[in-house]
Amino acid sequence: MRRETRLNLIFLVAFLAISLPGAVILFHKKLDPRARRMDQPDVMTDRLPYMTPLPVPPGVKWVVPDRTRAWLEELAKTKMGGLELLSASPAGPRWMPIISQDHLVQVMTAIEMPVSTRIGLLIWDASIEPSPGRFAVTVDAAPARVTGINGVSVPQDVRGELVSLGLTKPPRVVYWLDVESAPLRSAPARLTLDYDGPPASLHTSVEFAIK
Repeated sequence: MRRETRLNLIFLVAFLAISLPGAVILFHKKLDPRARRMDQPDVMTDRLPYMTPLPVPPGVKWVVPDRTRAWLEELAKTKMGGLELLSASPAGPRWMPIISQDHLVQVMTAIEMPVSTRIGLLIWDASIEPSPGRFAVTVDAAPARVTGINGVSVPQDVRGELVSLGLTKPPRVVYWLDVESAPLRSAPARLTLDYDGPPASLHTSVEFAIK
């Protein structure tokens, strides 16, 4: 084999090794029926799923994806013995999530018991450490108790829906917190949650009412 032929062969092998992974990725994207055409530019969206973390561009409209809502409704019933998902507006087609201003903590369910209130929270942050002792919760400024925390896998079809609506990196896992507080003294009640890390601390609040 001549020296020029050997050099050409080495170049060809190196070129294929570098370009093949990218070609495979493009091929998979082409097979995705939800993907845009390759010759289309990226589209700036003014609508994002409501749990998209801040910051976001100004003027964004928060939307509730259908599959996500259906999954959350089933999750609420499973975790709290058939309870309906709480809404920030009256029950009906215009369901609105009860979520903190930083879009990280959602009040899923709440029920008044004889001497306490049971509250189900969902944390849309996969990076937290699921240890009840790392959380401090108050309801109407009175200490509440985190009685349990469990990771919940986000179904693939729900993650795909969120990606198609602009949430580029939806969590694979979210965390359900069971909270027990004193009977509610106001409507709406104000819940605050503190988490001391890792990887970072979290301080947030959200108001909710039992319909």
